[in-house]
Amino acid sequence: MIKTAKVRIGTPIIPRNKTDPTQSYRPVNRMFRDIEDRYYQIKVDLRQLFDEQLIGREVETNSQSGYAVHGQVFYQVNIGRYIYDLSARALSRLLESVQGILDRHLLDGGEQNLWAMTYITDEYERGTQQAFTNLSVQSVIYERQTSLAQLLTSPGYLNQIAATQVATYSEWRSVSDKARSDLANVITDAVARGINPRETARIVSERLDVSMSSAKNIAQTEQVGALRQAQRQEAEWSRDRLGLNTAMLHLSALKPTSRTWHVARHGKVYTPEEVEEWYSRDGNRYRCYCSQIPVILDDDGKVVNPGLIERLAQERQQWTGTEQKRGRK
Repeated sequence: MIKTAKVRIGTPIIPRNKTDPTQSYRPVNRMFRDIEDRYYQIKVDLRQLFDEQLIGREVETNSQSGYAVHGQVFYQVNIGRYIYDLSARALSRLLESVQGILDRHLLDGGEQNLWAMTYITDEYERGTQQAFTNLSVQSVIYERQTSLAQLLTSPGYLNQIAATQVATYSEWRSVSDKARSDLANVITDAVARGINPRETARIVSERLDVSMSSAKNIAQTEQVGALRQAQRQEAEWSRDRLGLNTAMLHLSALKPTSRTWHVARHGKVYTPEEVEEWYSRDGNRYRCYCSQIPVILDDDGKVVNPGLIERLAQERQQWTGTEQKRGRK
């Protein structure tokens, strides 16, 4: 009787950096610097716009008045110390110019070539490459029947990039629109209350800082999310095409700021579908630095290296113990 040799499953590659298992620190920071440059230029352009169009005069008495020229009503409200000579139409044009400046920098490249997509596609490709390397180490079958070039040109990969492009543009369209609405309220309020241009510019700058912080959160979520999605897609592909028993091993970012329910998953195995569902709820995908790497399970549905799982469980328990000592529940 001829016995069929059992296919050996290798041990998955675990990132060494426990606080950055996605290894995204550098690419995320590169996008952060780009965002900072864009918001700086927005402030420069807005300052020039305000110098040209937010004009009026200072007064010493508190009064409230208005006047009309050729049927146009001009704002002359002086609850503060400044009266702006702006018609309703001129104010509307000013706000349109504000929107134009925001769009020029935040939506640079348009829907087809949005500046942010370079960072997102780089991370998607990096995630695919990481999954390819990891599965190749674990499975001879996968290594022999898969090439990285094949993956990066497959219809599934290209379709996912196209879908990500639409979603990414929508996110940044929302960033620009929200900033425009916020600044419109600030500028309109400044004109109505007679806040001087210098103070108005300061308030606008502060509101842009808030917008930039939100933009950075979106950038981090998009980049790391693209990497994780690429990992899941390759796990699903290897399961469907090659019949491999693939799953996703959760590696939490063991930071002091990590959410307890994220760390609780550290070292545990989930299907790609379970991971996707988890990230779709409770805001789990936002500001998350956790990673899930594809692993091939044995016939019993377990990772072949029990020592690895035990070590990850110890890391999880150690983090929990440390946080309890800090008084965190």
